[in-house]
Amino acid sequence: MMGWLVCASAFAGDLVMPDPSIAPAEVVAIQLMGLKNNDLVETDFGIRQTWNFAHPKNRNFTGPFPRFAQMLKGPGYSVLLNHKSHEVRNGSGASKGKTSDEETRRQFDVFMETAKGDILYLSWIVQKVATGQFKDCWMTVSVSAPRPLGQSG
Repeated sequence: MMGWLVCASAFAGDLVMPDPSIAPAEVVAIQLMGLKNNDLVETDFGIRQTWNFAHPKNRNFTGPFPRFAQMLKGPGYSVLLNHKSHEVRNGSGASKGKTSDEETRRQFDVFMETAKGDILYLSWIVQKVATGQFKDCWMTVSVSAPRPLGQSG
């Protein structure tokens, strides 16, 4: 139930900030709801919400927010913006969607229907931050390139 409250607050105009109390699956849900409703609150609100949960390692790779936004609007990831629906399932990676006190990484399988009706698959990986401002917060370290369902890669 908490996940619904966190997600609902994002549409009141306030960005949800990383917090150790937010579970890995909730992080993915918050980001996907933001992307689904990218311009609902204001232009690129969903991209900003997604950026808030980008792991520091991910931020180092993608660059500052303007570059991250440009990447999401580019040919590889623009299908994530304003998509029709999505479903998140526990992943098939090393952690297999289970968590323990020692575990610091989770993989989720995301199935998405784009605005045009195409069904895509993505692998979404979150990791617990070890140090710094976001210590013990789950944040996204990697999202695979979206690909048509049934296509391996």
